[in-house]
Amino acid sequence: SSLIATLGMNFLLRGLIQIINEGRSTALTGLADSSAYKIFSSQLWGIPVQIFWAIAFVVFSALLYNRHRFGAQVRVVGDNPDSAKQMGIDVKLVKVKVFVFTGIGAAIAGTFSVMINFTWWPTAGDGYLLPVLASVFVGGTPTWGGIGTVVGGAIGAVTVSFIQTGVVAAGLSGFYVQFFNGLIIILSLLGHKWNQARYR
Repeated sequence: SSLIATLGMNFLLRGLIQIINEGRSTALTGLADSSAYKIFSSQLWGIPVQIFWAIAFVVFSALLYNRHRFGAQVRVVGDNPDSAKQMGIDVKLVKVKVFVFTGIGAAIAGTFSVMINFTWWPTAGDGYLLPVLASVFVGGTPTWGGIGTVVGGAIGAVTVSFIQTGVVAAGLSGFYVQFFNGLIIILSLLGHKWNQARYR
């Protein structure tokens, strides 16, 4: 499946990068004086510019998903690939486009991470797998596909972030963050399963 292939390539490439780099981080102290830093990691009216970039990306994605033919094709393919194929939609091409778009989003997020920390390290994104899954499920996108919104996913991401921040603010150890991420995923899946009859 696509999920297994994605996870496999993820572990393969991460392992390869760590082998090449020997697991060492790379300091990028010169970024503070670059124009890229001002664009991706400065402040506007006292607000971190990353927030404005995130809002812009959500708005663009929502318009693409709701107002463009590509978004309609994504929903049809996600709901029933066989029906989409009968309608003349190139299912494989649509999936590839979705993967490319997702990769672009991940690259933008990685750029923000490097700009904020002035450091690149090969394991930088390892801790984001569970929070991303939790955000998707909390945002109202079920496992069977064909249902969900971009705004819902964004709200899910904010909700999961607040939960993680709350766990840390409560003085609990980082192990509880992983526990609550798993709990959120399970509860969301149960909720989606319970509402599946209504969706269908």
